[in-house]
Amino acid sequence: MKNIKPFSALYYMKENKGRTIICVFMMFLGTLMFLAGNYVHSELYTFEKEFEYSDKLVMVNLQSEDEGFKDFADFTKDVENDDKLKFVKLTGYGFSGMQHGTVLNLKMGGFSYVFNSVNDMKTVFEHLGIDGDFSKCKDRSIIISKDFANDKGIKLGDKVDHSFDSSFNGEYTVDAIIDDGSFCTFYIFEDDNNLARLYVYSEEMVGEELYEYVRKLAGNRKVQIVNDERSTVLPQLYIFYVLFYAVDILIAIVLAVMINSVITGQYLKRTYEFGVYRALGIGRREVKKKVALEILSINTVACVIGFAFVLLFTYLMNELVYKPNGMYLLYASKIGFIGFIICDILIVLPLILSKGKLMSKADVTEF
Repeated sequence: MKNIKPFSALYYMKENKGRTIICVFMMFLGTLMFLAGNYVHSELYTFEKEFEYSDKLVMVNLQSEDEGFKDFADFTKDVENDDKLKFVKLTGYGFSGMQHGTVLNLKMGGFSYVFNSVNDMKTVFEHLGIDGDFSKCKDRSIIISKDFANDKGIKLGDKVDHSFDSSFNGEYTVDAIIDDGSFCTFYIFEDDNNLARLYVYSEEMVGEELYEYVRKLAGNRKVQIVNDERSTVLPQLYIFYVLFYAVDILIAIVLAVMINSVITGQYLKRTYEFGVYRALGIGRREVKKKVALEILSINTVACVIGFAFVLLFTYLMNELVYKPNGMYLLYASKIGFIGFIICDILIVLPLILSKGKLMSKADVTEF
């Protein structure tokens, strides 16, 4: 560091540590938008397993009790005769999923699955890739994930009813806890007299291909193909992303104004310095390059410190707060990176352009 030449981008940082620290701190604040984006995307992350299961399992309902029984029976027969499809029957009664907490301290509603028997549940679970000890499962059992159990404060063998969660229409027993990370509620409700729904699945198709295949098979018959969870949940969460990007841009503008004010004062005090550079024959392009490298160097230091802080903060919050309560804060996310990049560009780019232009006009003969 002792041999750094005055025109080097690092020279100013070395000789003006106090001012550099101020700039680094203010730019560091911009990296917190990465953390904010991770918080927002962590809400969607809680539905990842639900999306995966929904892609593999299509629910088909009896649409009309008055006229739809024949259509539903005919459709069921067609599914049974289709070599590409498999199915299990379930009750026509509706069951709601329980709500769960999130890292943003919001309550989200999980999806529910109902099975008419333990064997049906095991058959579907095998298709979905869900493992566990189901030896205690029986009629009016519920199965939830370990994370969900921690979030709700319940354990294996607990009995839950309407007083515990408004979604329950009777008493159920937690007879299995699985380690799949989902927030789904799986019920076993034996009801041979009201089998008015199907779970349809395939070993060959998933996602939109499976849904479209089932829709075509149903045709104009009076049966309801329930939409997949992804298309149901995502529109409801878009508002979070819109608000995040709006706040991201607003914070970037505020930080840009603040940082610009601080840095402008610093560069105005250096007008004579850059005037000397110009007098020594250094061109305007080189001056602008020096200013750009100085600002980018300060920004790099701020980003390194910022990302290190975010990773440490995320680790501590997960281990001490979120994981014990069945929640998880993402270490990185697409929305976090985009939010950070937007914020960083809106802060750094105007600084480079305005300060480079200002210093390139410095003239030593004006002093």
